[in-house]
Amino acid sequence: MHAARWPLVLSLLLSGLAACVSSSAEDEPSADETRPFVPLPDEGPEPIGYFLVRFDRSLAAWSEGKLAASNARETSALEALERDMRQRATKRKDDLLIELESGALANRRIAAAALGFSDDPTVLGPMLTALSDPDPELVQKSLLGLGILADRDTPLSGILRQLDDSPDPWTRNNAAFALLEIARAGRRDPALAEAAARALTDPEAGVRAQCATILGVVSDESAVALLAPLLHDDANLAALAAAISLSSLGKAHPRQKGAVARHLVAALDDVRADRRSQLLGALRWLAETDHGEDIRPWREWAARLP
Repeated sequence: MHAARWPLVLSLLLSGLAACVSSSAEDEPSADETRPFVPLPDEGPEPIGYFLVRFDRSLAAWSEGKLAASNARETSALEALERDMRQRATKRKDDLLIELESGALANRRIAAAALGFSDDPTVLGPMLTALSDPDPELVQKSLLGLGILADRDTPLSGILRQLDDSPDPWTRNNAAFALLEIARAGRRDPALAEAAARALTDPEAGVRAQCATILGVVSDESAVALLAPLLHDDANLAALAAAISLSSLGKAHPRQKGAVARHLVAALDDVRADRRSQLLGALRWLAETDHGEDIRPWREWAARLP
């Protein structure tokens, strides 16, 4: 046999030998076949550090979606993400509390916001305690979490202090968000309305807008005169919030309807075209009818109201 063919012949012989060994071995039970079956243990929860990294990514996507969702599909996707975040936060609530109270600073920040998705009012104590932390970002995330939790019985003093006294605009913005969501959950407290009224002159437009909205949500009849100047605010966001709250107050308190209508009509001539359309929308909602685009019929309608 030619020498060059030896490797091939050897390979075939070895393959045949392996087949014979395999065939003969089939007659005898293997060690695996005689060993009793033991099921694998369930996988434990993912390490808390990895959980927090993933949750922080979800939180960023949720925040972006809150600002950007503009159609039914995007809103549905946002709702699905929020349900998932609530399930995850609920399952790891105890771990999140440990991280908030004694974890590394980066972990504490994420945990503070994540606990808001737990829907459990027992987390309020540690979250409110975190409002006194020297780290501004932890305070901001705690305020965000308190707003997401939106428990109507949340003690307000720590949040009000941040709204009134914090030099950081993002902190005040998140404090206003927390108060707004607590108000939407049904909280009615004179201190809440008073703080919102004070913040109508805040340098931050987001704070002004959210506090204007609070006054409409709590239906503070005395806020009509305070909200009217915001119709001329530099920021459309604040002006629109004021217009909506004014209309809401006019509908809720009939004796304020005339004052609200006249404030809205008076602003029509003094604002840009885009804001004018917003004011007309508020007037139509208040009047429950449409007097058109011209100011004259609106002025006549408002003048007839008591």
